[in-house]
Amino acid sequence: MDIIHPALEAVLNTLKSLAPFAPLLALCIVAEKIWAKYPVSNKTIAINLIYVVGAMALAHGLVLQYLYRLNAFVPQNVWDIQLHAALTWRDVALWAGYLVLYDFLYYWFHRLQHVVPWLWRYHFVHHSEENISASAFARHHWLEEVWRYAFLTVPLLVICGNPQVPFAVISVIVTFAILMHWNTPLGFGPLERIFITPRYHRIHHSIENQHINKNFGAFLQLWDWLFKTRYVPQHDEFPATGVRGYSDRYFLRYILPIPILKKK
Repeated sequence: MDIIHPALEAVLNTLKSLAPFAPLLALCIVAEKIWAKYPVSNKTIAINLIYVVGAMALAHGLVLQYLYRLNAFVPQNVWDIQLHAALTWRDVALWAGYLVLYDFLYYWFHRLQHVVPWLWRYHFVHHSEENISASAFARHHWLEEVWRYAFLTVPLLVICGNPQVPFAVISVIVTFAILMHWNTPLGFGPLERIFITPRYHRIHHSIENQHINKNFGAFLQLWDWLFKTRYVPQHDEFPATGVRGYSDRYFLRYILPIPILKKK
């Protein structure tokens, strides 16, 4: 059985999908090397980037192609929402609503990942990064797509159907993912109290007790505010990150099909 050709194709497709965001990612990484409060090593950056490409290729080339077959059994677009890739003003408003819905679903999925042991086991590799940085923006377990399908994709299918998602919408999702993990104390003024910024999301990755189970949103601080998980950092608050008692040197154990979580 030829597995090399499909594997290479999956990697190339992943690189192609990430290519539009390479300039932003490169800019953030260079800025981290110059201005980061906690320096990010070249080794960490290389491991993160190699893993992100490999994990995404594995997830999209293997896991998702089987999961998407389940779409045929999911009732879709029950409210008959007509979403179109052509961005008229009506479509812009609808896609903005789509992103708010995505953010709401992601908030609860993310929150469950921190309280349900089995989900935490697969989310752990994202938090094991001991100095969270832009290169870890998609450092998720390659099997996490199974849970994302159940908690994000299925509800979106039921409510919105399976429309062609415009590149602009994908850009919002990926850009936020990169910037929120950016290792920079740079502030964004009034936006710090509305959107998920690097300083705000770093609190979520913090090892400090007062920051545990805070700041779960993807785009907006709205859901954290509504459901009492919001923690707005002070101007000089930029904590160390990771999972207390665990070391990232056991990284390979964290990405096994059934992750092994080993303390130091």
